[in-house]
Amino acid sequence: MQKTTYALIELQEVDYRLDELMEERGDLPLIVEDLKSKLDVKKSDLELLTSGVKENKLLVKNLEISIEDAKIKLKKYEDQLYQVKTNKEYDAITLETESVKEQLDTFETDIIENTDKIEKYIEEIDILESEIEKLNSEYEENTIELESKMRSTAEEENILLQERKIIIDGFNQNIIKTYEKVRKARDGMGVANIKNAVCGGCYSYIPPQKIVEIKKMKKIYTCEFCGRILVYNKAQDD
Repeated sequence: MQKTTYALIELQEVDYRLDELMEERGDLPLIVEDLKSKLDVKKSDLELLTSGVKENKLLVKNLEISIEDAKIKLKKYEDQLYQVKTNKEYDAITLETESVKEQLDTFETDIIENTDKIEKYIEEIDILESEIEKLNSEYEENTIELESKMRSTAEEENILLQERKIIIDGFNQNIIKTYEKVRKARDGMGVANIKNAVCGGCYSYIPPQKIVEIKKMKKIYTCEFCGRILVYNKAQDD
């Protein structure tokens, strides 16, 4: 168990340094991730608006064709009015003429509505493109800065990660789970040294008998208050 205890101390030191490397990057990883997320949303909105412009332009084009067809029909019916010989024929052609005129009114109204939509979409596209350009500039700037910081610590980080892997290989999984769980909940500290009879994590009092048992390193003890794994470093007494 002594080997396990010393390994936990070493593991905590490695994790401390890894955390420091992460802290050196500051909020950059979160900033880059947030900017990427915003860019994806904006680009998706831009695609929808661009698609909307294309669809409405096609609708307008089809409506213009329908208007031309309707005008041809209307001219045909108007010419026929001069050739009718009975009231019944006149009424029938007049009815058809009114129907075509209603269609024309509907087509023209639809063209106006769709043209308005196109103009609105184009305005929104201009705004979005400006926002995307600004976001993209921020994203690239922060990404370059983050990559620069990552490159400067990459070698040390890789070494530490290899050391960490060596330490935990063959480690008791229950102990590792406890360590990881507590470390996550306690600001990165899963192991706490005892000094002056208190837990180095939460500063709670540790009874003398328990300290004696911890010094023997025959089993793993945790703080009753914060849950951290308790260890006793003889070097701290020097």
